[in-house]
Parts: sequence; C-alpha cells; structure tokens
Amino acid sequence: MSEINYKELDAYLKGKGKEAFSPVYLIHGEEVLCKTAFNTLLDALIPVSDRGMNYEPVDNDSVYEAIEQVNTFSLLPGTKVVALCDSRIFYSKQSEASFLEKAKDAYHGKNIKKAAKFIASLLSVLNLSFDDVKDNASRTQNLKLDSGEFTDDRWLDEVIRYCADNSLSVSAVKDNAGDLQKAIEKGFPEENIMIVTADMIDKRRGLFKSIDKNGTIINCAVPKGSGMADKREQEAVLNERMRAILSKSGKTMDRNAYQAMYEMTGFDLRTFSNNLEKLVSYAGDRKKITAEDVEAVLKRTKQDPIYELTSAVSDRNTQDAIFFLNSLLSAGFFPLQALGAIANQMRKIFLIKGFSESP
Repeated sequence: MSEINYKELDAYLKGKGKEAFSPVYLIHGEEVLCKTAFNTLLDALIPVSDRGMNYEPVDNDSVYEAIEQVNTFSLLPGTKVVALCDSRIFYSKQSEASFLEKAKDAYHGKNIKKAAKFIASLLSVLNLSFDDVKDNASRTQNLKLDSGEFTDDRWLDEVIRYCADNSLSVSAVKDNAGDLQKAIEKGFPEENIMIVTADMIDKRRGLFKSIDKNGTIINCAVPKGSGMADKREQEAVLNERMRAILSKSGKTMDRNAYQAMYEMTGFDLRTFSNNLEKLVSYAGDRKKITAEDVEAVLKRTKQDPIYELTSAVSDRNTQDAIFFLNSLLSAGFFPLQALGAIANQMRKIFLIKGFSESP
C-alpha cells in the first residue's frame, strides 16, 4: 500500500478520517523513534479505555501466537490490535555487519544489556556459541570479517563477559517469516490489525515485500554516516527530540550547552534523551539549561565509573549493578570503596523515601 517516513505519520493519521486503516503495519529503524511512532499509531487505532480486551501485545519471538491472535475475533466490537514488538523476524546471516555495528553503538552508549542482545542474536543466526568468539583469532575466523574490524575489540570482550556473568544463552532463531507472510497475504478478519516493530529489516525478503504490498511501512531509520547530509539529518532528529523533552518541562537550552552535550554523546538518541532528562532534573526551578550544567552533570556520568554503579542501584537494575561492580573490581577498585558508595546511595534513597512519606 505505502511506505511513509516517521515525520509523515501525523499527517497520515489525520488524512485517514473514516478511511480503513491498513491490516498490517511495520515500524522499523531507530529505537526511540520506533517507540514514539508505535504509541502514536496505537493511540489512533484504539483508545486506552478499550485496550483491556482489544489490544494484544505478543512476545517478540511468538510469531505463531501473534498470527493466531490477529485471526481471532474480539469479544468486543471495534478495532483489535495485535502488536509484535522488537521482532527478530528479519534477522539473517546477511545482517552480520549490522549486528556488530548496533552492538558497538549500544555499548558506547552505555547500554551493555542491549549490546549483549545484539551479540547473542548474531551468534544465534550464525549458529555459533560464545566460545566461538572468545578471542580475536576465533572472531576473525568464525565471523568471516577482516582482522582490521577488531583492531580494538575490548568492547566485545566486555559484552561477552557480561553475557557470561548474567548466564545469557544463545537461542535458536526460527525461520517463521514465511508463515507470517502467508497469513498477511491470506488476510485478517475485518478491523483486526497487526503492528510489527523491528530494529533491523531486509528489503529483499518476501515478508517485507508482502507488508509493503498489503500494509503500511513506517520508516524510522536515521542515516549513521559521517557525511554532511547525514550529519544534518542526525542533528535535525536530535533537535526535534530536544524540543519535545524541553517543551514538556518548560525549559530551554542554550547553543553552547547543546553543543557540549552532543560532543559527549554523538548521535545516540537514547543516551541523548536520557542525558537531557537528567539535565532537566538538575536544573530544578531554573528555566534555562547551560553549558555549566552539562559540565557538572554529564562529565561526571562519563568519567566516574562509580556513578554508573550507584545509578544502577537506584534504578534497581540488578544486572547492570553487578556488571559495573565487577568492572570496578577488575580494574583494581578497592572493595570497601564500592561497598561504601552503595551504602551511601542506599542511605540517600531511604532518606528521600522517609521525607516523602512524612506528614
């Protein structure tokens, strides 16, 4: 039916009116943009009050459950939506370089959990184990890449160590794209709609072509190159995200502050958004975020590893807390210092909790 850019989604939805929506939507590209587009589309398809019975989110690998749900009539009248989010259905051996690129970007964006997911998925489609990529020689041989690709592969060592420490396994990727393609081409019951979100797609595959023919594709991809045109596009996306976050808090950011933050994060939309949220909180009642704020808050995040540990403790993120603790101890950090930092953070949490619960 059509493929639209995520920037065109609002106009697309306004133009629908009473016109029927597509039976299937594929949203792919940048994670943060995909989630925003997904929520916007879902809000247009089905109100929150009707989601108890008419909305079925399905686990990313449960393709057959999604097919069954979308072919089942709802108990209540109106639109029924089945969502297959973060699907791996387009993963293939041809995507090897993309897996490594996304894993490395996630690692440098301080999201090692996401980096581990990409590495595990890569090994899955290649039918490899963690032992098959344990060192430079085995990676060069089994990943079929030039040794130059791993000139500095310390990041990969840390990701694989994280996988081992957290007992992550390499699960088999089922080739069920053909069955989903057949279901789409057969058609769903009227008013039943499927939404698929994916970080990676392959336009050569029959499934993509089938969705393109029978449904609507929402492209949330952002060019990652270093050319002038790509850089302009990346900056436009970051500026758009900055305006969205700042407008909610009623704050502004001067150009020097934006430039300082961009130099720290590069184009990493998730990290950029998280850092901006930190700055909004740090600014408090002040309406303007300055370069001094960036220096005070984000430089600490970047340079002080103990801060990552205490942040993970505050967020109740057990996996990240254990990982950063192991990293500190491996680097020779004194154990009592780490224990003291954790105890101090817990003391602050209890103090804040007690203050908030006091009359």
